[in-house]
Amino acid sequence: MKVTYIGHSGFLMEWENCVWLFDYYRGEIPYVSPEKKVLVFVSHSHGDHFNPQIFERFADYPQVEYILASEVRHKVKRCGLSEKESGRVTFLKPHQSWQTKDGCGEDIRLYTCHSTDCGVAFLAEYQGKKIYHAGDLNWWVWKGESKQEYNNMTASYQREIGLLKEKAGQIDVAFAPLDPRQEEWYRLGMDYFLGQIDVQTVFPMHFWGDYSVITRYQEEQPQYASRVIPLSREGYEVVM
Repeated sequence: MKVTYIGHSGFLMEWENCVWLFDYYRGEIPYVSPEKKVLVFVSHSHGDHFNPQIFERFADYPQVEYILASEVRHKVKRCGLSEKESGRVTFLKPHQSWQTKDGCGEDIRLYTCHSTDCGVAFLAEYQGKKIYHAGDLNWWVWKGESKQEYNNMTASYQREIGLLKEKAGQIDVAFAPLDPRQEEWYRLGMDYFLGQIDVQTVFPMHFWGDYSVITRYQEEQPQYASRVIPLSREGYEVVM
């Protein structure tokens, strides 16, 4: 497979018989053959994760499916999709299982986690690999919050990662937030995620163009450094 970083939390995964696009916000989407099965994932409705242009970009693709968090439904209604286009859209709630097929009829199994912000995270199983895109599922801690807010967030995040661990076991490729806006708490979520789950490779995301936070994380947490992809620009590609 090949993974291309598009920007922010957006990634393109190219397999032999299908292509997956996660949380496109802005940036250049690499060329995708119209002959390919295309799955477009949207974890939630925030503007930095959902861009209605995804419907225009793949309008002429005969094998496109859109897998969206159910809370994106209200925004999709404003897009004026045709009946045919609407028939390609599936809305998923948290803790829901669903499956589809690639371009050759092989199963792609999905499970959604409950985000600690909005929407869902995606866990996909395909060709013996498990792929996880967190969306905004993270241990969000901000300066000025109350102890109660911190405790609620901590409980919610740890509970959801516990459920993910039970469901996934090992994860081959993960896309997870590493947000420098959280200041001294920027790595809470990543640390806990990598400490709890056997993850082979993780692509940091949601770092708002501050690539230095990736290097900082690798230096501060050398035990995880080899698992973390050192993204340095939009369009960065990794063949796996």
